[in-house]
Amino acid sequence: MNTLMEILISSVNMIFDHVNMFLSSFSDGGFLSVAGSGVTLAFALGAVAHGNITEGVLAGVRRWHGSIDDQFSSIDNLVNLVTEHQPTWTMPAHLFSQLSNNRDQLQVLVNKCRTTAGSQADRALRNALLKSTVGLCLLEARIWAYGEYTAGVMTIDDVHLLGFLLPGETGGHHARTEATDVVAEVKVKVVNEDFIRVVIDQSAGENAAQVVHGWPNGVKNALIVIIAADGTMEVYRQLTTRLHNDIRMPDGSHGKQFIIKASFLKHVNDEPRFGNEPTFFMPLTTEDLAAALDQQHHAEFEAQMQEVERQRQEIERLKAELNAKK
Repeated sequence: MNTLMEILISSVNMIFDHVNMFLSSFSDGGFLSVAGSGVTLAFALGAVAHGNITEGVLAGVRRWHGSIDDQFSSIDNLVNLVTEHQPTWTMPAHLFSQLSNNRDQLQVLVNKCRTTAGSQADRALRNALLKSTVGLCLLEARIWAYGEYTAGVMTIDDVHLLGFLLPGETGGHHARTEATDVVAEVKVKVVNEDFIRVVIDQSAGENAAQVVHGWPNGVKNALIVIIAADGTMEVYRQLTTRLHNDIRMPDGSHGKQFIIKASFLKHVNDEPRFGNEPTFFMPLTTEDLAAALDQQHHAEFEAQMQEVERQRQEIERLKAELNAKK
């Protein structure tokens, strides 16, 4: 929790620092001076136009605002490119060190959160660190790249490879839309002892007359979560792009009860809003029953052997008492 708070505080401080820097950086000629870097960008913001921006370049730019994997890929790409071009590209040491360290921490967290080992705390830490690092890239790293470009160290293609457009270039990017308020209703059917079939739909109860079966407008992902019925352990968490899903339950699920829930997500890192939470029971196989019967027989045999041993000890005690009276 302390680590998460440090990331959030650092993120807020960084935003205020850069707001102050931007407000103090404009001169009368519309030029931008980057405070502390000794770099003056030799173009007015919004006045430089470049055509023929390829879809590949635009895709790289959009990744900064995409899924968790897209954003991490953009961070990783930036760190790798700067490393590859050292010492020609002279990114400030403190900035490069922070980006490298954040990238390494994110790699561990992103991989962990893909598994059932990832906890809610891990996902919160991943989200906070990812947001902070993307902000660092889009503020400090982008300003640094503009400075390298105006100094002739970088080409326009280099700036594009980092996932940035120059001022005046437009890629048709629109602001992030709001998360969906459509509640998901999940239905589950046990197919056999290993598989369940999950169907996700819009909840008529929550959305009343506006309900339309299938995907809500603008939604492409759904999150499915399965937890043990006692609420102690999450056994499955996965994003899906399908409304009908066949899921293989993890080992050790036979004979146990579970709770399932789902949420529609416009963006993969939206806060999930779950609907109904039906329960289901995974059946035992004939092998499970045979093993249970064998275990029961073994337990009964052990109990019988313990009783025989108890009776033997009792007989030995009685014999000892008779011998003592002779």
